[in-house]
Amino acid sequence: MAEIKVNGTDQPYASTTYKAQSNDRNTLSVTSYFKLLASQLANQDMTNPMSTSDMMNQMSQMAMVQSLTAMTESVKTSSTLSRQSYAAGMIGQEVTYNGKAYSNGLHTEKDGSRSGIIDSISFSGDEPTFHIKGDPNTYALSAITEIHRSASEKDSTVKKDTETQENASENVQSGT
Repeated sequence: MAEIKVNGTDQPYASTTYKAQSNDRNTLSVTSYFKLLASQLANQDMTNPMSTSDMMNQMSQMAMVQSLTAMTESVKTSSTLSRQSYAAGMIGQEVTYNGKAYSNGLHTEKDGSRSGIIDSISFSGDEPTFHIKGDPNTYALSAITEIHRSASEKDSTVKKDTETQENASENVQSGT
């Protein structure tokens, strides 16, 4: 549907956007298409009837529109599932994010970049949101500016590096 910019009378220079929602009156379904085609065939000029190729073109165009609509819905569903899987995998990750100001009585935080560990994800809105331990606000995934390795990943990397260094030292000492 087309979007229309509208200016209000109380603020003539501020514009808002209006987007028409699809409904039975502004959407052509397969059933309404075939009703329209049947009506067109019934009311055509008998001396100059619609050609078979014109009819086939219209039918193939309708089939194409149906296929594109189904494909669009499939891509939307896939994108939503992918976004949700990604968001769920962020639980426990340390991130840097653009935080909102808040005060909890003991101390006050200003707007700005902060780091913390994601402790929950919410899928209740259009986009997944996350919550950071100790921060009362929730944020969209777009607020994340950096993703850090979790503490357990850092520990396992340090442990592997230490084991590699110890093995190298043993090999040097044994002369192999």
